[in-house]
Amino acid sequence: MKKNLIITLQAFIVLTAMCCCSMANKDNPGNKNNHSGDTTLCQFSNFKQVKMFQYADEDGKTFFIDNKVTGFWPVTINGKPCPELQKALLLAMTDSAELNTLDLAVEALLKPGEYLDIAPGTLKPVDAVVSDGANISSGEVTVRLQDMGERLLTYHIHRYYYAALAAHGIYANNYVTYDQKTEKAVALTDIIADTTLLRNVTLKSIKQTLDYDTDDLFLPDNGLLPLPSDFYIEDNTLHVVYQVYEIASYAQGMIDAPIYPYMLKPEEMKRLFTPYGLELIDYSE
Repeated sequence: MKKNLIITLQAFIVLTAMCCCSMANKDNPGNKNNHSGDTTLCQFSNFKQVKMFQYADEDGKTFFIDNKVTGFWPVTINGKPCPELQKALLLAMTDSAELNTLDLAVEALLKPGEYLDIAPGTLKPVDAVVSDGANISSGEVTVRLQDMGERLLTYHIHRYYYAALAAHGIYANNYVTYDQKTEKAVALTDIIADTTLLRNVTLKSIKQTLDYDTDDLFLPDNGLLPLPSDFYIEDNTLHVVYQVYEIASYAQGMIDAPIYPYMLKPEEMKRLFTPYGLELIDYSE
């Protein structure tokens, strides 16, 4: 039952977030929010929405879902549409290639029984959650612009969910880096040339910045770190990100390992990064 609740909440948070993004773009086309005082660079659509549902489990007990979605959704960058950025944000929010379009998200919300692990007909929207607290599942999705540089935009997608009756909640911090020059989202494969060196220097950073040893981490038998699923660039530094449980315990939380240029020799920097990667972090000897 607990596993089913977690799956249900994960799916519903994603679908709610995507639908809200769609509605924000349609209903609120012009809120200009200045992240750095520049009134022409980015145009955002503000969105904030709360969705509450109730449903019954197989034993007839009533449960509630209380989800909140807030954030800024990019409408234009430098006066032009930014479909590649929007697509990257949707993928980061869903973790599923099957739900990476707004049309599918809206359809899923209109017919939740076909997508969620809840008995058909038992999921009903409500105006308020009425409960003693033990049977409430809650979730939150926040999309925000974390950093706006001359070339790169870094988006931060924070997701939190708690499944009713679970011991604790779970969260994820995903990142999308957008290159305003190429008008594309940046993938790790675009900037990293030597993945073996990346694993080694990331482990070195984890030891130095977090004081974790290999015994503190979940590593495969070969002892190699898995390649990260998330990253961002800030202050000319690559941050390698591992989510909760990805390589460490829940108590250790999310792992954010900065790779500072001083950690590597100049020749190692050129081995680690592609020419494009060195360009983005503005590295010079």
